[in-house]
Amino acid sequence: MDDFDERRLPTWGIPNKAEERWILMVPNEVLKEIKVRAAVAWPGDYSMQAHVISEQSEAFERITHYQTTLDMTNEVIACCMKRALRDWPDDFGMQVHVFDEQIEAAGDFFNAEFPGVPEDVLQEIRARAFSEWPEDYSMMLHELTEQIEGWKSVNF
Repeated sequence: MDDFDERRLPTWGIPNKAEERWILMVPNEVLKEIKVRAAVAWPGDYSMQAHVISEQSEAFERITHYQTTLDMTNEVIACCMKRALRDWPDDFGMQVHVFDEQIEAAGDFFNAEFPGVPEDVLQEIRARAFSEWPEDYSMMLHELTEQIEGWKSVNF
């Protein structure tokens, strides 16, 4: 690893212009970390290193954009961001993936409608899912849909 020079780009697999703009927006210290991780994960495979650098740089920019433009005082947004950063501290692509997935699941969890299911039953199931799966809206949504299906099979 001592001969790795983070300033030297590989001679092939260089990101295209659309991808390069993300790399230029990433702080040098973060880009250096991304390049080191890419070199460790893909020693000698410069096209994969370039791909990982491009992908991680774009994801860093996206997660940073989320953090600076979204309302982090919103409990749902803050919870989803906290989970993404905690679960994947060194993988910006996974941070974006987890955040996006959790936000979508939270919207579905709170806004799902189930015709024919009494409101009190729906609220009870939501409350249980919320307490059983704190900070995991994907699992809350899964639990909600599973329990609603179970309730319907028992009651219809």
